[in-house]
Formats: sequence, C-alpha cells, structure tokens
Amino acid sequence: MKFSYSLIKKLVPAIKSKRDLINKLNLHFFEAEDLSGNVLDISIPPNRFSDAASHIGIGREVSAILGIKMRTYADYTQKCAEVFRVSPRSVRASQRFRVEVQDKNLCPRYVAQYFENIKVGPSPKWVKDVLVDCGLRPINNVVDIMNYAMLETGQPLHAFDYDKLAISDKRQATIIVRRARKGEKITTLDDKSYELNKNILVIADIKRPLAIAGIKGGKEAEIDKNTKRIVVESANFNGVNIYKSSKTLKLSTDASLRFSHNISPELTIIGLNRASQLLAEVSGAKAGQIVDVNFTKSRKKIIKFNLEKFNQFIGLNLDVKTVRLYLERLGFKINQNQKSRRKVGTPTETSGLITQNSFLVEAPLLRQDIKLFEDLAEEAIRLHGYNRLKSRPPHIYLHLSGFEDQIVLKDKIRKVLIAAGLSEVSNYTFIGETDLVFGKNWGDKVVELENPISAQLKYLRPSLAPHLLKNIEGNFRFFDEVKIFEIGKTFFRDNKNKLNEKLILGIALASKNNGQVFFELKGIIKEFFGKIGLVDYLMPEMADGNNYLQSNEVLKIESDGAVIGYLGGVNKSFVKGDAALAEIDLDALLKLVVEEHEYRPLPKYPSMMRDISILVEPTVRVGEIMQAIQEVDLKYIEDVDLIDEYDVASKRSLTFRVIFQAQDRTLTNKEINQEMEKIVKILKNKFKVQIR
Repeated sequence: MKFSYSLIKKLVPAIKSKRDLINKLNLHFFEAEDLSGNVLDISIPPNRFSDAASHIGIGREVSAILGIKMRTYADYTQKCAEVFRVSPRSVRASQRFRVEVQDKNLCPRYVAQYFENIKVGPSPKWVKDVLVDCGLRPINNVVDIMNYAMLETGQPLHAFDYDKLAISDKRQATIIVRRARKGEKITTLDDKSYELNKNILVIADIKRPLAIAGIKGGKEAEIDKNTKRIVVESANFNGVNIYKSSKTLKLSTDASLRFSHNISPELTIIGLNRASQLLAEVSGAKAGQIVDVNFTKSRKKIIKFNLEKFNQFIGLNLDVKTVRLYLERLGFKINQNQKSRRKVGTPTETSGLITQNSFLVEAPLLRQDIKLFEDLAEEAIRLHGYNRLKSRPPHIYLHLSGFEDQIVLKDKIRKVLIAAGLSEVSNYTFIGETDLVFGKNWGDKVVELENPISAQLKYLRPSLAPHLLKNIEGNFRFFDEVKIFEIGKTFFRDNKNKLNEKLILGIALASKNNGQVFFELKGIIKEFFGKIGLVDYLMPEMADGNNYLQSNEVLKIESDGAVIGYLGGVNKSFVKGDAALAEIDLDALLKLVVEEHEYRPLPKYPSMMRDISILVEPTVRVGEIMQAIQEVDLKYIEDVDLIDEYDVASKRSLTFRVIFQAQDRTLTNKEINQEMEKIVKILKNKFKVQIR
C-alpha cells in the first residue's frame, strides 16, 4: 500500500529521514520499501487494516517506536467534534434527509452528514500532492477531501450531491442501504455500466441506486461544478460481502480493499469528523447534523497480562515497568487495580488475581487483532525489538511417547515372515459382487457402499482371502511358487447390524508342483507364534463354511479358549495348483502376547536351571502343564519356559526349562532337587506323563 512520506513526517516531525523511517518500520513488524520521490510502499498485515492502513495509523506506530507522544484517535475525534459542535453518537434525523438500513448484517453502521454552502473547485496543492503520492487522481476539492480523509484516517468516505437525490412528498431525501434488485444496473463514476444481483449491496434513494456500497459511487449523484449541497457517507460494511461483490463485478478500489479486511465500525465517526474539518477549511462548507444508524455494540477487550508468563514465552527478563511502557506507547490502557477488575472484561479473559507482576490491559477499539495474551506479548516484544531476542533453544518439557503395541506387533510380523521368504502385498479394501462366492453367508454380513466407484468395488471386504487368491493367480503367470502375506482391515456387520472392523494377518502359499504347502504354512505359523511369544495354542480340525477352503483340510487356531484364526488348503476351483491360506485376528493375538513389565531389583545371587523332558498325549495343552508347575508349592521357582517340542509316535515331546532363585543366598543342589521332585510328582499324577 502506498503512503506519502511528507504526510507521515507532518504527523510525526521527529522522523529524521525517509530512510530512517523505512528502517524503523522494517525492524518493528511492518515491511516498508522506498519508492521514488515521497512515496513509500508499506505492507499492511491483513489483521491490521482497521488501525494501521492509514497515515495516522503508521504515524502512531512510528511514534510508539520513537517513544514520543502523538494524539490518539479518541483525542482526534473529540477535537473535531468540539469544533463543529457535532455529537458523534447523535441519532436524530436531519430534516433534510433520513437513512434506512434494510440489512444490518451487511451494514452494521451507517453515518451520514449534511453540508451546504459548498464551493466546488480545484484542491490545494498539499491535498493534490498526497493523493498523487498514493496513486489517486485529483478531481475536485470535495471528492479529493473524501479521498484525503480516507488516506489519513483509514475510513472510506463518499459524497452525494444532495440536490440530485430524489425527494419524497415530505420534502425529505431518503438514503436506503439495500440489496440490489435482480437485473438492476448502475453506471459508476468512470462511466462504466454494471449489472447487479441480489447479493450486491447498494446505496439508493427512493428511485434508483446511487452507489455500489463499499466499492464505487455512481453517476446519478455525482459531485460536479454546480454542486452546492452534499451528504457525506461514512459507513461500515460486511467485509465478506464487499469482497465477493468486488470479485463478482471485477471491480477493485481503495475502499473495497479496506472494507474487505473488516475495518472497525469505530472508524466511521473518525473519518467523518476529519472530512468535516477539511470541507470547512477547503470549500467553505457549513456542517449540519449527522444521522448515525448504529447496530454495533462496542465492547472493551480486557486481557490479563502476566509478566512471568511473558518472560518465559519470549526468553527475556523484562520488568513490569518496561512492558507497561511499551503497551501504553501503543495505545493500550493499563489497569492494576484489583477492584476495577469486576467492572470490565469477562471471567475467562481476566481470570486470576492481580498481583505485582500482573495487570489488566484494555485494547484500543480499533485493534481488532488483539484477542489473547499472546497478542499482547507480540506487541510488547516487537516494540522492544525482534533483533534483541537472543538465539537459544526454547525451554520446554519433552515427554517421550510410548510404544504403540499394535505397531510393534506388525513390525515383528513383517520381520519374521519376510525372513521366512514371504513378500508383503497391499490390496484394495473393496470387493465386488462376484467376490461374494468366496464365502458362505457373506451376504448378510458384508458392508455395502452407498456410492461405490464401480460395480467391482461396491463392498468392504469381510476377508483378505479374495484378493490374496487373486494375487496367487496373477503371479502364477510368472512364477511357479508364490509366498505372500498381507496385514489389513476387514469389515463386517454383527447380529445387531453394527459395523465392526478387525486387523487381520493373511498368509497365502501356493505352488504348481509342491503338494506340501499346507504343512509348510503350518510350520511358518508355528515359527511365527514362537517368535512373538505365543506358546499356548491348539490347531484342531474344524468344518469351515467358506467355499474357497478344502472341507477336509481346515484347522482352527485356538488360544486361551478363543478362536483367533484358521489355516486351510485352498479349493482347486479357486486356484490352479496347490495352495494354502491362513487368516489370524491380530487384535485378539495382541491381547495374548502383550505382557506387563515388572521391575525388580537385580539379584545378588546366581540363578539355577533345570530342564525336564516329558512325553504327553497330543491333547494336553502346553499352558495347562505350565500352569500346573506354577501352582506347585515351590519356594524358589522363578520362571518356566517351553524350549523344545516335537511329535514322536503317538506322543508329544515337550522340554521345559525351570529357573530357581533365592534372594538371600545361592541355592544348593539338594534344595533344587527337592523342588524338581515336587514338579515331577504333580505332572505324573495330573497328566500321566513319562519322564524322558
């Protein structure tokens, strides 16, 4: 945005030079660039248009940086009002005109003032120079004053020729703020015609639109050399509506730029009073009363400022006096009186007692960007100087995140299966109508998509089997053997029609020549269970209901009384070759293999080990044997582990390692032998084992 250096210098005479001004702005938040002559290009942040998109706003920032006083917006408004005896909050309608706002959401505030004895002519040189510096074309003294006041205060203004307004039978003009009618047209001041729609706000009289609200004036009430009486508009419009209207019409102006950034309604009276002063000075105008249609309620923003929190936040050690001085120079009001706390703000904004190192801060009404403590901290530190911040690591507390058991389990699975020669695949979670033949009764439980991308992807998969078997068929064209696995979600509906999902491990082996893939897969599963710590499980035969499995070659996988998966040979009608497939519920498996960590002091004395090998019936579960050993009345048993297992004849050979330890001494062979005799006795009595 362009600014005039000469006008800023006039407002803040203490500025040494144009280069000095640019350096100070760049050092304290605003990016400024030196253009030719008196022109500056200053980048205004989007949330600072309300208070800083003006020469007075920049002047106030520079005054705060330099630590000198400058008249505030409140003082400026009061001075202008006293000169013309105008009440800024007057709501009495003038006899000359009245204002009607039909949509208060699109126009929160509309202020207008009547002037007479206008003498239209060229503007003084000092007005023209500022306009030219800022990229505006001088037209006449009335129009130029509207633009000058906008550049100085940040409030867009517009002047209507009063004698061109339609007069009602009450000999009174009516200014109406309304939505445009469908098909309504307007010719703007630059002689361009625009067709309007109902989403565009216009300023109109009782007959036709006079201006596109917040964007550009129309020819119907244009100021010309014959103008004697005018009505000056200083309004506030909805930023979103102005932005959309500007884009719709492809018409952008200085006014629309400011309104699009939601400037404060408080600016209306400030801009109008400045225009009143300039009109009297430049054109000899006599001011009348104003009409203020105000739907806004100015609310004080009170924020508690804590010095300790501030210093910790920025990494410095500033005192209360310094911070208060910075904020006061920026126009903030400081209140450290505990009693007054009850009268302002809200409990959330001002919670906590006021102490020596904390105080309440009232933000200026134009500072719409100030909402939180962090906003105040930013204001204080930018005035202190970003260059004075020390570069050092932040002081924060770091909390180490724990391990996700499911992720750890999946990583273990991948390592074990890849080491066994398998490759991981990743398939779509969708299946089609033709895939339902893989299972029996899938139609009742399968989850159908409301808006599938194709007929072949209309269901969520209830099993990994369909895609794994298709992977085998596809790879059989290039390989004689296929060994793959997949970890993925399956979806189904329960008896209550509630959607459920499970994390499943699917393993598939296939060969064109090897007829032992079923037993190979069984061996891989046993090795896999051993690596992840699952030792208590059974694989009895079962009658599976899925069509893709051989009915006489299906095993269910049980552990702790629950079925956690299955293993089976694949039906020849689904795969041309020998294939076997297994699916394991990883959610159920996770509960079986995750152990709680117990922390104990390191032993002072060595432990002793004994191995015991037994022959048992195949139906005896390992977990039952281990539990029986743990339940024996043993004084020194520390741990029991299965270290070897194989089938011999019609028996099952198991070898257990038993660890003994005492906390106060080293155990003797005699003590350990007595413990082992108890173990052998209970195993013989309960399971009829043979000691090998």
